[in-house]
Amino acid sequence: MAGMSGVVAGCGGGDTEDDATGKITDKVLKVGVIAPLSGDRQPAGDEIINGLKLYLDFNNGLLGGHPIELVTAEEGDSAATAAAAADQLINSGVSAIVGVSNSTLVKAVSDKIESAKIPMLGTGGGPASVSSAVYTWSTSYVDDEPGEALGTYMKTTVKSGKIAMIAPATSGRDAVEGFRNAFGTSEPQISDGPIWMPDTYNPSAGELLEAIESIEQLNADVLFCHAFGPAAVTLVKQMRASGLDQPIYAPGLFTEGTNLAQMDALAEGIFTAHNYAADLANTFNQRFADNYRRRFSAIPTAASVAAYDAGQVLDRAIGITKVEGPSAQDINRAIGQVGTIDSPRGSWQFNQPRAPQQKWYLREVRRDGTQLANVLISELSTLG
Repeated sequence: MAGMSGVVAGCGGGDTEDDATGKITDKVLKVGVIAPLSGDRQPAGDEIINGLKLYLDFNNGLLGGHPIELVTAEEGDSAATAAAAADQLINSGVSAIVGVSNSTLVKAVSDKIESAKIPMLGTGGGPASVSSAVYTWSTSYVDDEPGEALGTYMKTTVKSGKIAMIAPATSGRDAVEGFRNAFGTSEPQISDGPIWMPDTYNPSAGELLEAIESIEQLNADVLFCHAFGPAAVTLVKQMRASGLDQPIYAPGLFTEGTNLAQMDALAEGIFTAHNYAADLANTFNQRFADNYRRRFSAIPTAASVAAYDAGQVLDRAIGITKVEGPSAQDINRAIGQVGTIDSPRGSWQFNQPRAPQQKWYLREVRRDGTQLANVLISELSTLG
């Protein structure tokens, strides 16, 4: 089921620019959003929609001087539902698509939009296997990069002791390979494993029992864990309940969104690598984070920044076309010309595979007053 909400500039008209709004035309463009709109994945969908809406708020509801109508479609939890969402938006006449929270579903959407020749700006990571695409872009990251950032860092800081790796059997392979390649695939510290856990989004404690027993048998000193959503929460709770109290290093999704509140004190001291931290001290982030907190009563996440930046990219690309009603193909060509994006995460630009070349950061879960937060520790590296 799709939901529609018009986002239109407040005043001005005709084909001349209104100095107060930036509006240059009454021609409304439709932008599709694929996101989880219900169920236990909905918080991830809210982050995407909130980030894009905040950019539109800052920009008088316009992209490239055009009033924008957002058309949403349910991502669901399978390749079939994601593909159906793409079909729905394509048939509704959208000029571009933003979203997809689950990187394992990107391929299904990419197949559809490549055929339809409509640009998509992915906001939730993307598999390293999606390549040679023309219309599939990412404003987030490639799935092997958080593991690569951590692997490079841990090679210089964790110089002794065994490191156990645990991740979902399908969705975690890119993150694990990124870590292994950066740390050194022949290094004896990571020679055992990885340990694969089920790909279930919300697993029961029993479903993780075998994986946790395997970790115990390795007698590791440090844990590299990749999981997201409720799976990360259950994994931490079960590991700690089993007496596994080793330091945890993880890709950023491990402690994003509602996970911190659900892990509670068990999350303290977890280190993560991500392309965004809410306490980054730059002018763009201060404005973004302050307004996001006020409007949505939530801490912004990397997904909300990726959606916000998707708005920036489309705003600039549609403006570059200098066409009153640009086609999807016009917009796609212009995306390749947007150059550097000044973002809450720090400046970035698209690389040849159509994903960001950007900085990665080390964060640690710490108390910030009464709340837990992913606190910025240091800059790790630039990847992409």
